[in-house]
Parts: sequence; C-alpha cells; structure tokens
Amino acid sequence: MASEKMMILNMLQKGKITAEEASKLLSTVDEGDKKATAPPPPGDIPISNNGPRAGRETRSHTGGSNIDFDELGRKFAAFAKDLEPKIHKVTEVVAEKTVELASKFSESFETSTAALPPKPTGQKTASAAKPRPTSNPSGVIEKQVELLIDDGYNELSLDCMNGDVSIKGYNGDKISAYIRYKTIRSNAPIELMKLGGKYYLNYEEDDFQMVAIDAYVPSNKFKIVNISGMNGNMDVSGLNCEQIKVLNSNGQTKMVDLTAESIKSESGNGRLTVANIAAPIAIIEHFNGIVEAGNIDAEKLNLTNFNGSISMSISAFERFSEYLWSVETSNAKLTMNVPSMSNLGYHILAHVTLGNIRAGLTGLEFAVNDPTAIDARTADFDSKSKKVRLSLETSNAALTVN
Repeated sequence: MASEKMMILNMLQKGKITAEEASKLLSTVDEGDKKATAPPPPGDIPISNNGPRAGRETRSHTGGSNIDFDELGRKFAAFAKDLEPKIHKVTEVVAEKTVELASKFSESFETSTAALPPKPTGQKTASAAKPRPTSNPSGVIEKQVELLIDDGYNELSLDCMNGDVSIKGYNGDKISAYIRYKTIRSNAPIELMKLGGKYYLNYEEDDFQMVAIDAYVPSNKFKIVNISGMNGNMDVSGLNCEQIKVLNSNGQTKMVDLTAESIKSESGNGRLTVANIAAPIAIIEHFNGIVEAGNIDAEKLNLTNFNGSISMSISAFERFSEYLWSVETSNAKLTMNVPSMSNLGYHILAHVTLGNIRAGLTGLEFAVNDPTAIDARTADFDSKSKKVRLSLETSNAALTVN
C-alpha cells in the first residue's frame, strides 16, 4: 500500500486535497492493510521491517536458519511493563508521519493559549518596555517583557510561528524575554501573561505573520514546560522540571542540558541535536533530517527518525541500574558508540534491511550472528550491576555499534 500512500502525499503537496482529506484517505488505506495483516502480540517490542506486518515474521538467513524477530523482541517485553504510557514502537511510513505531524502543527499545543480566556479577572500581564521602532522594512517589531514567577505549581507554554525560538534556563525567579513579531492586523496585542499557575504567550494566531521569542526562564520554577514552533530554529536548554514537551517543524532543533521525569519531542525537516539530557522516560521522534545525540541518560528511551541518519555517542550510564532503549531509523545509517566498563552488560537485538550490522563491543556472546540480524549479550550479563538492553533497527544502510 506504500504506492497509494505516496500518491496521497503527492496530492497533498500539490494542494489537490487538504491535510484532513489526506488523513481520511490514509486511514482508508490502513484499514485495508489491517484486514490483510494481524497485529503483533501485545507487550512485544518487536524488531521488524518498516511497515505493518503479521504477528509473526521470520526471515531466512545464511545456513538456512530462520529468525523469529517477534520472539527476540519478547525477551525485552518484561522490562517495559511498568512504563505508562508504554513506549510505543513507531513503524509508519514517511507519508503517514508527514500528514500526521502536519495536522498537529495546524493545531494548538495541549495547553495552548487558544483554550485560555483572553483577559479573565485576576490575570497578570508581564511588564513590558514600549515596543522599539524598527527600520526593518519587513515591519518586524521587537519588545522586551519581564514577568515574576510565583512559588508553587507552575506551567509554561510558549507557542511561536515563522520565527526562531530560544529558551534558556537560569537561576532566577522571573521570565525575561524579547518578543519579535509581525502583525497582519494593525495594533494586534501580544503579551506574556499569567493565569493561576499557568504562564503563556497570549495572542491571536490569525492576527500575526510571525511570532519569535528569545527568553531566559527560571530553570527550576516550572513543573511542566511546553515549547512549540514552526518554520524557524529552536533551542531549548538548561531546564529542570517534571515534564518537557518540544514541538518544532521546518527548522533545526536543539535540546541541551535538560532534566525531567518525562521528555518528549517531535521535530522534522531540519537537524536535531540532543545532548546531556536525563529522564526516566524520553520519547524523541524526528523526520527528514540528521539526528545527533550525545550523553543521553534515560532509563526508557524511544528514539525514531524517518529518512535521516542517527549518530549517538554515550559516555556513561549513570542514573539507573537497568536501561531499555529502542532506536530506529530508515533509509540511513545508524551509528552508536557506548562505553565499555566491567560492571556494564549489554543485550543487543539489531536488524537491518538491505544493509549490514557491525558490532565491535568486546566480550559479546552471540545467540544469532547474521549480516542482517544479531542477538548478542555481554558474557555474564545477568551478574552485571548495570544492564543495557538495546533494540536497534535501520533500513537500506549500515548499523554500527562501537
């Protein structure tokens, strides 16, 4: 059904159908797929070819042996049962993902300002300097705002469009920001505001051509941080909170020095850089761009990329005793460098299509060792004080571990 899906995507790109119509057409194609294939058994973390498949798939390899990838995946299932919501395995084709994210970018964030009343009683507005006149013929206006953050439960939601977003955490108690914007309607208001414990950028999207922000925010004052942007670069760094969500499209995305209970990001059409992040749960989803990741310390990690390479360099596994990572890309190479220590054990399940696997870690014992699939463990894996389970997959390129 991939050809039908690409036809739908081409029609969407040429403007012959809307994103909503494309989504309905893809759903119709998916229903046909589901009738022809049964879903994999619940609880699995399968290593599979890209795309839907029947509940059990085997592949013939050199020597005539068959490898049941569902059975290999089940070895990891027990370690993911406590994850709520469960780290899901994304296996949709690029056409489906593009339409899905296009729909998301057309909507507001879960805590977007569209759901907030414009000026209810008790609402505080950031103190602002007078907008500075600009000689820029494009009509972009810039103003500086500051807003004191109260103690207690706080959330931050910043939604921007058609401009760069820079959010930097610091050891302070107020938001200090420059807002750059271009209006469609003359004198359209835009303010950094507070409603209860929610701090947000308030404006009517239809009144603006561009909204960009460069802000310093207290690194430890917020429980939840939501940052959204499109058609611009995004840089989020130096935050320590319970939940961090980052959404960006059509620009480079950087996530650096972040600590949270849960980190989730969706980005595309640009380079993604992730460095020095720590969380029990991290879900990172990207498409059409290179992913560079360094020093991720996440107990449960789901990292997926579509049509782009993944390069990971991990210097240490420090915070947790057991790790469960799923890393997958398509049509590009996957390279992972991980540390070798006496107390550290690895269990690696890896699969490629139209490529080959190179595993250079010392001390591995192979249950399966095939050019396109491996099941390997560090000797005395069960006795190691730190255990790392890696489920790795790519297509049409090489997969390399160390």
